[in-house]
Amino acid sequence: MSTDFQQLKTFDFAKANTHLWIFKDSSTSAKFRSFYVQTENRLNQQLKSFVNTEIKRITEHSPYSYIAQTNENSCLTLDSTVTNFSSLKVLVDRLETEHRINDSKDLKGASGYVVKFISNGVTVYGVKRSTSSWKTSYPKRYINMIFSNGELSGVEDNSFSIEKNFDFYVINNTAFIANKRGFESSMKYREAYNQVFSQLQSSPEFVNLFSNLEPIIDYVGSNSIQLRRMAVIESKGIYNRPNFMTNLVSVNAYRGWGLKFDTVNNTIIPCADTVSTILQVLLDHRLMSEITDNIYDVPDAVQI
Repeated sequence: MSTDFQQLKTFDFAKANTHLWIFKDSSTSAKFRSFYVQTENRLNQQLKSFVNTEIKRITEHSPYSYIAQTNENSCLTLDSTVTNFSSLKVLVDRLETEHRINDSKDLKGASGYVVKFISNGVTVYGVKRSTSSWKTSYPKRYINMIFSNGELSGVEDNSFSIEKNFDFYVINNTAFIANKRGFESSMKYREAYNQVFSQLQSSPEFVNLFSNLEPIIDYVGSNSIQLRRMAVIESKGIYNRPNFMTNLVSVNAYRGWGLKFDTVNNTIIPCADTVSTILQVLLDHRLMSEITDNIYDVPDAVQI
């Protein structure tokens, strides 16, 4: 992925050909419907300008996880072939002239758009979901206006708006995610972690850790952050390690974490006061500094 990141950073957007496709959700196995939108040269130049600025802004990357976050100069990396982008890519790689829209009304209801930048046989896909600022129609009680050359003018139609950024970019089947929420929404990636907790509740390996699972269920509820954490707990699976319970009992006693155990059945006794600590332990996010010996709860951890 580092090679793909370097190729993205050095991609010549200024000399690239651009192709704009909108997409809409579909309940079929295709997942999306997509249509090509012809764009004028001036708009193409604007697209190239802001994408170049955005790529320059991104200077580092780290692997995508359910709880990983980006900062103002970072992105998250993920194999795009394991996401719904694979279905969308098939559609936007079709011949443009055979799938072009002819009426602005066809823009209504779009879930987002893809801009393809093609240069020297390499394609970068910039993908953006629709947002509250996406305006495909205006209420009749408003007059759409634009302020230009010192005067306010009425505009008959303002059927499409494009933000000056993308949620994620794809090059060589690597997705570089600049806006995690936008990526997860447009690619329906949130559905995965919403399902994991239900699966955990039927997993003997997980259920048998506890004397009673109800305090865990009550704590997690439908909270998206907690559901993300449960998905990470499931993927890490540190509770499956042979000495997990023995080590936890020992460290808990030594550090005074306050966790309770059923020593007869070798299970954790969760309660409202200890659930948060239990999840941090299962996330492997309760860490000790070797410099200060201080114990910290961290929002995420990247192994080095």
